Amino acid sequence: MSKYVNVDDLREFPISDFLARLGHHPVRKSGKELFYHSMLRETKQDTPSLTVWDEGGKWLDRGGPNSTGIQGGSIVQLGLAYWPQLSFVEVLGKIKETCDMQVSMIPAYKPIQSAMEQEQKGYTFELVRTQPIGRNFVLTKYLEVRGILDVANGQLHEIYYRNRLDNGNKSIFYAIGWKNDLSNWEFINAKGFKSSIGKKGISVIPGDSGHAVLFEGYMDYLSWLKVNSPDPAPTVIVLNSIVQLRNAIERVKDIPIVDVYFDNDDPGRNCTQRLIESIPHAKDRSGVYQGYKDYNDMLRDVINGHEIQHQREGPRL
Repeated sequence: MSKYVNVDDLREFPISDFLARLGHHPVRKSGKELFYHSMLRETKQDTPSLTVWDEGGKWLDRGGPNSTGIQGGSIVQLGLAYWPQLSFVEVLGKIKETCDMQVSMIPAYKPIQSAMEQEQKGYTFELVRTQPIGRNFVLTKYLEVRGILDVANGQLHEIYYRNRLDNGNKSIFYAIGWKNDLSNWEFINAKGFKSSIGKKGISVIPGDSGHAVLFEGYMDYLSWLKVNSPDPAPTVIVLNSIVQLRNAIERVKDIPIVDVYFDNDDPGRNCTQRLIESIPHAKDRSGVYQGYKDYNDMLRDVINGHEIQHQREGPRL
């Protein structure tokens, strides 16, 4: 992929397609307007506040701006608001990378007309089958690259699913999946598309009732597990989405020891601050991976560093 990014070319890309590639779909359509639950802020999932006009290449979050102060604009402003931790040039690169994403890896989606219709039809994706980790080459390689293949068995599954709202598309898609506290599947595919089969929720891995550790994502939890191998293991809470922070707070508020490993970016730091305001004895442990966005970024860098060092040293005789 070329490193050169033409901003005018990016503005030609439909914002709804861009959001679909990031795993966000409209909940309602009215004329030329598409309505979304805001993916830029933590909001209640009852009133969609973000509106997209594909024909004009514009969007507006009527609920207000997030930490960036950006409330609307073109696809470029959307990228800046979506990735607040990145520079302008890095955001342009991320938008281009997302727009160039292999479309066959992303389930097609038809926006539904109302919340009532959504309840009647059910959720977008339905499970076809599951199988143990290690049988799908693409997914196995994905876990290997992220440095957590050796701790994935028993924690993750390969899931195969279809889009139940698109009757004209019989394609079956595959991803890495794990259960949430509602017994639904959370998943991520090898291209970074994240969603769930059924309602989203937090994931809870039972452990020591007096000690809880919290993560934004499941890959960060597995990275921590690989590095620490705790014994006894604490209770683990994975948000799966920062909109689940309130549920996580309710789950751990009465636990005496609470360690927080959220991302080193603005949304992550905001979540950490809100959690500590609600649970003053909770401890921010993100300093462990200072200089990295999250635990998995640090793990991958360490693994790659060791591989480079091993190659430099050559074989031991």
